Amino acid sequence: MPRVQELMRAHPMEEPDGATSTAPQIIKPKIPQASSCTLPKCQSCQLSRARQRKLNVVKSKTIIENAGALSRDKYLLGDMVSMDQYVVKTPGRLSQGYGREADHNKFHGGTIFRDAASKIIHVENQVSLNAGKTVNSKLRFEEWLYEQAAITVKHYHSDNGVFTAESFRYACAEQDQTQSFSGVGAKHQNAEAERAIQTIMYMAREFMIHTALNWGDDGSDNLSLWSFAVDHAAGYTTGYHNEKVA
Repeated sequence: MPRVQELMRAHPMEEPDGATSTAPQIIKPKIPQASSCTLPKCQSCQLSRARQRKLNVVKSKTIIENAGALSRDKYLLGDMVSMDQYVVKTPGRLSQGYGREADHNKFHGGTIFRDAASKIIHVENQVSLNAGKTVNSKLRFEEWLYEQAAITVKHYHSDNGVFTAESFRYACAEQDQTQSFSGVGAKHQNAEAERAIQTIMYMAREFMIHTALNWGDDGSDNLSLWSFAVDHAAGYTTGYHNEKVA
């Protein structure tokens, strides 16, 4: 829509010799205000971002000096990767099979990885969120990262919990990777991963709601397909950040 509005406006032009001219409108709107009006939000976007808010909530303002403090000195890919886990109450379809597996064999959440330098997001859906499955997700992420950029991870930052398990810490030490952890109850110290979860989940909800509103036939609006929506959302953000870097 911003691009459409741009085509509705005339643009001044200046030639190398200093001559000026005006490029005419490509699209001539019937209503003049259409070229500068506030863009309407689609129905899917509004529904996907709807949430209950408590009364008397005080909104905090970002301190400009502290913006980006968690990743300020992380200039190279793999210098620091933030991790966190998400839990989904609805069992999710596996990528293989026909969805006939028992509920306890379906996805129930996963682990999200966000690189501090490139802001690339990678998700690994998991049947269980225990240490063994999380280590496997870590290995798959590192394999994916090496295939994409021939880079290895140097440092992981996360909350406590499964990431402090002996098997996970051993897997990091085996690869000469260091770890750091947020304080107890201090989720803001892992804001990179927390924000990534919100971004991915809102996008996945939007995809599923849009599908249900427009093509809800043949089970395409089944909630168990959330795992595919999450993968698609992470893939979309990865492509977006790659375009920005390029």
